[in-house]
Amino acid sequence: YEDKLVENAIAQILEQIYEPKFYNESFGFRPNRNCHQAVREIIEMVQYRKTNYVVEADIRGFFDNVDHEWLMKMLSHDIADRRFLEIIEKFLKAGIMEDGKFLDSERGTPQGNGASPILANIYLHYVLDNWFDVIVKRQCKGECYLIRYCDDFVCCFQNPYEAQIFRQRLEERFRKYGLELAEEKTKILEFRRFARQNRKARGERKPDTFDFLGFTFYCGMDGKKQFFRCRVKTSKKKYRSKIKAMKEWIKIHRTMPLEQIFKTVNAKLRGHYQYYGVTDNIKEVKNFLVQTKWLLFKWLNRRSQKRSYTKEAFFNGLLRTFPLLEPSIRVSLFYR
Repeated sequence: YEDKLVENAIAQILEQIYEPKFYNESFGFRPNRNCHQAVREIIEMVQYRKTNYVVEADIRGFFDNVDHEWLMKMLSHDIADRRFLEIIEKFLKAGIMEDGKFLDSERGTPQGNGASPILANIYLHYVLDNWFDVIVKRQCKGECYLIRYCDDFVCCFQNPYEAQIFRQRLEERFRKYGLELAEEKTKILEFRRFARQNRKARGERKPDTFDFLGFTFYCGMDGKKQFFRCRVKTSKKKYRSKIKAMKEWIKIHRTMPLEQIFKTVNAKLRGHYQYYGVTDNIKEVKNFLVQTKWLLFKWLNRRSQKRSYTKEAFFNGLLRTFPLLEPSIRVSLFYR
């Protein structure tokens, strides 16, 4: 408890110091900012500004590879209180207990530490955000943008050769600060207003997609007016993991009273709708509800050796007694 109190106090102090310094492009673990705002900002960059190419990048094991020496240099650049810096350094080097064994933590931010998110933001503020704003933007002839949510980030470029140069320099920049790009998850893709027509004319497949914060971004068209739209949907990876988690919960708790089962499932559905119930994603959210119904039908029929429900009794009987929450659009991803 004492550690947690000190960690939270450190986080509050650091927040007061660095919140005015952080860039607007950073959305992770900051007051009054959330994932939907970051997603909305990417749509704004692609749909209404001069974005032609997107650099999708991923940092390999970021929280495990933060360099303590560099982090302390960054902190000492803005903080003069040596005692405060010493407390932070002690937390960084405190080590962890794993299976009863003590392990030194020479790199990375401690897992579960209340100050870890703000420390991670400070590290990437200097390593990425400030470098992008001061160096990359000034050297680019075309427009370029960065959106970051903690260690996840996407960069948008007007010119293809500048995207290529940035990709090379980014690897060098990260190597300097002890970080590494995940090669298999880092790519440059054509993502713009006329990407579909251009790729079709070249005999290529439809434009590639990229994932960010659990959503897949793809080039679409408005059905009525036939103009370009940057659309999003639940990423396949996240969709599968959510379905698996729902299945495991129902399977383990299928012997609970029905009222309690449906109450908890509705709470899980509500949480899913609140995050994934965004503009253009209603189809995927409805699919999640359909899959949940079939999982309930399957596992509630295995409460005993005898089959409990027919399809008619379940879908037209039990689901009327204990209705599941219907999906809806909870968040608009367009500026008003």
